[in-house]
Amino acid sequence: GISALAIIRLLRRGRKTLTITVPATTANLACGFDALGAAFELRMIVKSELAPPEQKETRFEYEGEGADEVARGETNLIWQSALACISMFAPERTMPKLNVYIQNPVPFGRGLGSSATAITAGVVLANEHLQLGLSKEELLDAALQMENHPDNLAPTLWGGVCASGVSERGRSMVRPFRIHRSLQAVVLIPDFQLSTEKARGVLPKEYPRADVVFNLQRVALLPLALSSRELNVELIRECMKDRIHQNQRAPLVPGLKQALDLPNQGRIPELVATALSGAGPTILAFATGKLEEIGDTLRGILREKGVESRYLVLRFAREGVTTSWS
Repeated sequence: GISALAIIRLLRRGRKTLTITVPATTANLACGFDALGAAFELRMIVKSELAPPEQKETRFEYEGEGADEVARGETNLIWQSALACISMFAPERTMPKLNVYIQNPVPFGRGLGSSATAITAGVVLANEHLQLGLSKEELLDAALQMENHPDNLAPTLWGGVCASGVSERGRSMVRPFRIHRSLQAVVLIPDFQLSTEKARGVLPKEYPRADVVFNLQRVALLPLALSSRELNVELIRECMKDRIHQNQRAPLVPGLKQALDLPNQGRIPELVATALSGAGPTILAFATGKLEEIGDTLRGILREKGVESRYLVLRFAREGVTTSWS
């Protein structure tokens, strides 16, 4: 019989442009440090086509966030990720030279997974153009060569919310789950960048046992609370508390302490919980309504600290990376 790959090749004949969309992500969700992440319906769009034969290098064109910061040639993170995927799963193959056009609404260095979206776009680019037929798990294993944090990478592939980790053999472990339909996100983006290295640098080497147990209890309950049919706001609010990284990073993000305390004040009952998004400085709010009021309130908290910001109201992505040929 004819193989599945042969069928794909036949179907693709005459189709020249590959379109990849990758959702932005948030990592940690408070208690789930380096373990939980979620995808937003805010997508980087990557279109690619074969370069003409005389073109010797892949070229990138950017619109949107970070357009003046990214490499336009083969040092680009997307291309390097594609090459990492090939070296892992098809070392005897070579990537064709491409022209790549990118529309990127995901801010750089803000804790919204901008590097994870680029890395996933790269491994999927290789998988599609070389028709490698890789599974999501294999794509994640390739991506982990570029950034060893599956909490940001897994949601770009699966969508929804993901619990993830790396096995002792270096392989990815992921279980995605759906978040309650009534929950949406308000994402407050301050006007400054914060490097992951700097944000990790303020974390202690050791923690008191009571703090570790505090987080373990909440990270065990949070996925069940978020995916339950009955929305238990009190349970989610309590589970999205943390003693491992947010308080330690508060000095790097003016207003974070006040933003984390806001759900406990009861001023806006629709505000379920707040958290630092990834390593920051973006602040994430889970809410069931009054989304603009929550965004304006959070902006006001940061403005009092002398920091300007903007906010986005986002739905959680039901699916991860998408691909289509045209």
